[in-house]
Amino acid sequence: MQTFSHLVHDGAAYPPRAIHTDDLSWMRQVPLLTQLPANLLGAVLAEAMVIRYDVGETLFHQGEAPHYLHVVMDGQVCLYGVGSDGNETVMEIMKCGDVFIAAAVLTNLPYLMEARALSQSRVMLLPAERLRRDLRSIPDLALAMLTSVSSHYRMLVREVKALKLKSTNQRLALYLLSLTPKREGTAILWLPHSKGVISARIGIRPETLSRAFAALQQYGVQMSGTRVSVADLGVLADFCRQNEDVL
Repeated sequence: MQTFSHLVHDGAAYPPRAIHTDDLSWMRQVPLLTQLPANLLGAVLAEAMVIRYDVGETLFHQGEAPHYLHVVMDGQVCLYGVGSDGNETVMEIMKCGDVFIAAAVLTNLPYLMEARALSQSRVMLLPAERLRRDLRSIPDLALAMLTSVSSHYRMLVREVKALKLKSTNQRLALYLLSLTPKREGTAILWLPHSKGVISARIGIRPETLSRAFAALQQYGVQMSGTRVSVADLGVLADFCRQNEDVL
């Protein structure tokens, strides 16, 4: 019988629970597991569990051993990098269906980031040791994990390119475009995070964010509170040269 005591940080609001039948149905939609037949999916998730987190609650700390692979079931989880002086910055924001942090689990090396819930969230945890064992014996799972890690690597490369090659205003435009699946026409967007989180996410100072929004007005962007209207998504994409990037 596995114990979950090391999962619950001080002040944790909810205890972990075993997975339910409806969890299995939901996990079939996660890209990492979608190709697995039902019998293998059940085996892979046999020791998994689900934990609910309140806003601001910590899932794990930077430097901790990777005991579990995490999958966001609903809500949002923010990954922070923490410096030796205690300063921190937003590295990634994980949403429903996202898997993290696979590299630490696969290499069995400490987490390079800290995870905290941005909203009330449910997260499924798959025991790392069991997962590594399954990867050795289930080729379809190993291929799916390789694809997941590779996709995440490409996403990180795109973000590093944006930080190095795009201006502040272009990075904000790219962030806004990421909030909608549409690529042409008008759009009404709702900012899902605080201005502090958004500025850290795109690598600018909080006081610069308002100036960046003002600069985007000439490209048809208007902001009122958390509501952002975009007159022409194509114009915004052309401004940040999104279509010139290899995606």
